[in-house]
Amino acid sequence: MLTADEYRKAEFGYTLAESRRGFKIHAVVYAIVMTGLIALNSLLWAYADGDFPWVVFPLVGWGIGLTLHYVFGFRKAADEARARQLRVEKYAERTKELV
Repeated sequence: MLTADEYRKAEFGYTLAESRRGFKIHAVVYAIVMTGLIALNSLLWAYADGDFPWVVFPLVGWGIGLTLHYVFGFRKAADEARARQLRVEKYAERTKELV
């Protein structure tokens, strides 16, 4: 059986690992899709009458989303996990008083 402190540390580590894993998956999908779109735009530019670099729009738009995911899911995940733990502890104290 885990002590409360051991559980708190394990839950904190799990939350951080989950946040980082989510960002890494997002980054890999972004890289794969953008590679395909860049290749498609290049082929259309070379072999068709397409002369507009439309691939810049999804590259920048999705890039903004990926950057925000990095900031909030990777950099600020520790702060969010600590804040969540404090809220849970306050809730546990309130419910303990009610019982």
